[in-house]
Amino acid sequence: MHVRSRIIIAGAVVLIAASAALAKDGVLPKIDLEKQCQKTQNATDALTGQKNPDAFDLCVKNEQRAREKLIERWATIPASDKASCIHSTDWSPSYLEWLECIDTRVYVQTMRKEHPTSMPASKLCPTVNWKTDGSIINVIACQLR
Repeated sequence: MHVRSRIIIAGAVVLIAASAALAKDGVLPKIDLEKQCQKTQNATDALTGQKNPDAFDLCVKNEQRAREKLIERWATIPASDKASCIHSTDWSPSYLEWLECIDTRVYVQTMRKEHPTSMPASKLCPTVNWKTDGSIINVIACQLR
């Protein structure tokens, strides 16, 4: 039991530190869009086997638009959503992915409030059991009959 308590405390400290790191600056982390979009274009070119001259410009434009939306909403985004969605040290951080993650969390929370028991759990397949913070407790796979 003593080891379990230490693990729980260590986890709490990590979560608090992550939230504090985001809250400390109070600003959206910066991404080098040219570097990230160049990686995206290189990956797309390699995947398709041909050059797409518009991929870089489209990437930069979409990322800048997503960044502007995040900046507009930054003060109203809950710290838990920031901690779950904003990962500036990922292999390929993206404002667009961060924005979509936050929008998805908002949508799921809204749907849960508006329709807490709209469909019996027995009819959902697969069944996903959620914690109140939006994380997944478990997934019960579908059984074929």
